[in-house]
Amino acid sequence: MQTIGERAHELLGRIRTIDASLNCYVAVDEDAVLRDAARLDAIPSGERGVLHGWTLAVKDLIDVAGLPTRAGSSFFRRDAKHDAPVVAALRAAGALVIGKTNTHEFAWGITTENPHFGRTANPWDPARTVGGSSGGSGAAVAAGLADIALGSDTLGSIRIPAALNGISGLRPATHALSLDGVFPLANGLDTVGPFANDLETVQRAYEVLAGGAVPAGTIRRVCRLRGGGWDRVAPAVADALDDTARVLRAGGIAVDDIPWWDDELIVAVGIVQQRAAARVHEPLFAEHADEYGADVRARVAHALGVTESAERAARDVIARARAAWEAATGEYDAALAPAVGAEAPLAPVQAVFRDETLPLVAPASAFGLPAAAVPVGFGPAGMPLGMQIIAMRDVAAAFAVGRQFQAASDWHARRPRLEPARPLGNA
Repeated sequence: MQTIGERAHELLGRIRTIDASLNCYVAVDEDAVLRDAARLDAIPSGERGVLHGWTLAVKDLIDVAGLPTRAGSSFFRRDAKHDAPVVAALRAAGALVIGKTNTHEFAWGITTENPHFGRTANPWDPARTVGGSSGGSGAAVAAGLADIALGSDTLGSIRIPAALNGISGLRPATHALSLDGVFPLANGLDTVGPFANDLETVQRAYEVLAGGAVPAGTIRRVCRLRGGGWDRVAPAVADALDDTARVLRAGGIAVDDIPWWDDELIVAVGIVQQRAAARVHEPLFAEHADEYGADVRARVAHALGVTESAERAARDVIARARAAWEAATGEYDAALAPAVGAEAPLAPVQAVFRDETLPLVAPASAFGLPAAAVPVGFGPAGMPLGMQIIAMRDVAAAFAVGRQFQAASDWHARRPRLEPARPLGNA
């Protein structure tokens, strides 16, 4: 059996070759990785944590002791002396931190096309997007460059990369986990959560982060959200959700179609996000406006013009939408919906991708609900398709539904074929 040190040597070599074509990692301290691996190997077997030797990638929004936190920015830098609590918890359970992963600048975008650190490429097809903003973390797991990874999700930044990379991920409920040591995008909407190939592993990592086991439960009824944007997806995505519903029904879970869509909610949660992000960026923008990438510079400038009265009105819309949501879905344990409406598009990604994707992930964010993303098939171009499972009350429901589906399917077991290739640079 390999030691953790031997596995770490192999993984670092794989990162040096494979990641030249993907650009998942933006900071890896190889000496620190090997020292930590040796420390883990020295721990007696009876004293090892539940994640002993599991390799961990961390989005470059989250502090890791000894590595800079850049948040995907050309000018922001925080030299962390301590791990963020979420990293510390995983490290204490035995995880081996490998490095920091690429993110859309300041996590404000869903493509991980970063003008300062380069574009992260999709392991299934490097010409296509990984999604974002936690694209580096999602791609690292899909490419076998980490067992688990941490990302953040404000408006889909875990669920979108999980879907486009054919892996599993969790947006925990808002406020479920500590955000200390995490550069904010939008306070009140931000969450931090794990990626892994399968939802069982995601759950194990989440239980470490949450400080306790997720209770097992019986899932009897779930709904599939229909109408509006839920139905404006590619035929392959609709067919994949049809197949998923059949698998769940065969396993004894009732799946009902429930019409619910709210265009006003999509606009409202965007306003709340912009106001929260403007509070973070106002002092930075005053000094560094020209140092932002063009897309995020435009978003900050727009957000700074959103008024307090617009935010109040938006929060009223969200409250009304939440009441309608609960009336429509309250008798169910969880809801099924597309996480992204199509396969990963070719890079550079056009604005229509953002416009069509954000409405699908916005409701769970607006209501602060936990949502798991799982792979459900492949599209005509051979790229992964993903579904989100939104828990109505407790994250246990999302895990239970997703794990039952994965026990009866093998989409989560598929892996991309990777060959070393030329560096992407800033393409």
